[in-house]
Amino acid sequence: TSQIGGHGSKKGQFNFPRGLVFNNNQLLYVVDAWNYRVQVFQHDNTFAFSFGIRGSGPGQFHLPDRIAIDYNNNVLVSDYDANCIHLFSHGGQFIQTINCHSPCAITVSSTGHLITGHDGDVNKIRVWSPTYQVIKQFGKKGNKQGEFYGIAGISMSSTGTIYVVEVGNNRLQVISN
Repeated sequence: TSQIGGHGSKKGQFNFPRGLVFNNNQLLYVVDAWNYRVQVFQHDNTFAFSFGIRGSGPGQFHLPDRIAIDYNNNVLVSDYDANCIHLFSHGGQFIQTINCHSPCAITVSSTGHLITGHDGDVNKIRVWSPTYQVIKQFGKKGNKQGEFYGIAGISMSSTGTIYVVEVGNNRLQVISN
């Protein structure tokens, strides 16, 4: 085993790391929430670069949380408190903001659809087109099937089945197409 970083704010150090994902080039992207940035590491675990700063402007973070890679190798970072998802190039250049309420879980399907889980007052799952338009949404707060409470993770299988982890209901929901 080995370790990357430790507590701190210098390159390669973390302060409340959250989501992580590999891109098509085997770069590892890690959300460093309380340093308000994304840190990127080479396949040999050496620091490559970072991007992001604290703020409320385009591409700036208030509370970065989860991360995904889209079909163009772009980086999507959910910002829970800013009610949005930031889209960056694989090199960290800001592209656009996708507005959505309390995004707490994100993934991209094999067909290029963004799947998001929303907490707080929303407690919904949203399916977005590859151009980031909502095409489907479902759910509400609760503990029955198809209801959500405390969404913490989301993924989609190659067959289109959506898996949702809920800490509030202590379960994994499986939602078939």
